[in-house]
Amino acid sequence: MVTATSSIFRDARPRSLGGPRRSTSPTIAIRPPTATVPSTTDGKLIAILDAPLAPSETALTGFARKEHELGALVATLSVFECRALHKRLSNPQHGDELAHKLARLTLERRCRLLSFLADARRREALASSHR
Repeated sequence: MVTATSSIFRDARPRSLGGPRRSTSPTIAIRPPTATVPSTTDGKLIAILDAPLAPSETALTGFARKEHELGALVATLSVFECRALHKRLSNPQHGDELAHKLARLTLERRCRLLSFLADARRREALASSHR
């Protein structure tokens, strides 16, 4: 017999195995400002995104500078590295610090950077034809 306070689904609930309860809220890794950034490509990109704006910079010029620095760094990557990074940033996974920080850019800046990553093969073909 089902009463007003009982649920017909009480037996359908998953049972705990006795282990610690897992939190369902997402966690984001936050690096302290004083922590060193690894010298990997991810670390360099994160350092650019985390760099503070200069005191005399407006937000518009500061973020344009950051976008230019990100583009200059991405331009040094191989086609395969660009493809892998494009795939990763286009479909961000939980816990990906770089994808999370890039997602905080405006949509226009993010799209330009993703388009630049996707255009790596054409840039390489043009560079090799001019040699």
